[in-house]
Amino acid sequence: MSDRRSSFDVTDPAVFFRLMLGALYLPHIAFKLMDLNGAQAFFGKAGFHPALFFVVLALVMESVSAIGLIFNLYLKYTGLISAGVIAVATYAVIATKGPGWLWNLGGVEYLVLWCSGSFVLALNAWRKEVAQYGRVFLLQPA
Repeated sequence: MSDRRSSFDVTDPAVFFRLMLGALYLPHIAFKLMDLNGAQAFFGKAGFHPALFFVVLALVMESVSAIGLIFNLYLKYTGLISAGVIAVATYAVIATKGPGWLWNLGGVEYLVLWCSGSFVLALNAWRKEVAQYGRVFLLQPA
């Protein structure tokens, strides 16, 4: 991992974008925790059964994504996890509300941007590692 100071240098657009994508998880996590019954109902309507299991799984994966993105931890993996979490959320929105694009009308526009951004951050982390070390490491360079 890199210098902690550069991990939080918001004058770097990639750092700002990473922090923003990680911070977007915080209200999603809080919403699920404050209204577990509502979250269960949504997950059930989306076809995720047993709903409580999938709510807890979403909470865990969203927390991992938020922590990883905010603190620049294993970005090559947490970016992919984040993209996967949001891809599933995109499916859930389409399954419950039907296909729609505009986020303010219940569409997936916001989620597609979030998923794409997470995926690009992960790809960039893989690219940087290869550029710096000439290969990919399982976790981090020794």
